[in-house]
This record gives sequence, C-alpha cells and structure tokens, in this order.
Amino acid sequence: MTGVFGAVMERLAAGESPRAAARTLGIPLDLAEAVAEEGERFGLVIRAGAACGTCVPGDSPACAGCPLAR
Repeated sequence: MTGVFGAVMERLAAGESPRAAARTLGIPLDLAEAVAEEGERFGLVIRAGAACGTCVPGDSPACAGCPLAR
C-alpha cells in the first residue's frame, strides 16, 4: 500500500491507535480515523476492543461465528 492510506495502515498494524498514527505521520486525526474505519470495514485491521482475548481466531470450534475467525 502506498500514500496516506498505506502509511496509516502500517502504523495501525504496528499497534498504534489512529491518534498516535496521526501524530506520528503529521496528518489530521479525522483522516487517520477514516482510514482506520475503512481498514476495519475491509477486514485489514480490528478495533483494539474487538477481540475477546480467549482464543486464537479459528483454532477452536468455539470460535464459530466469531467475526475474527473469518
């Protein structure tokens, strides 16, 4: 990925929040948040609170129906 979208996605993948990514990249927060929302919609990233923390997605039949197990 290139450009602002790719730069923000790289920061998010490294564990940064949209706020931290915006600060690091010197871009407006609303732009970083919009990129994060699109990345989530495409399944490229997940919100920090989205995972239940009890399993590795897809490793257990108990994960059936979990949005992270796709």
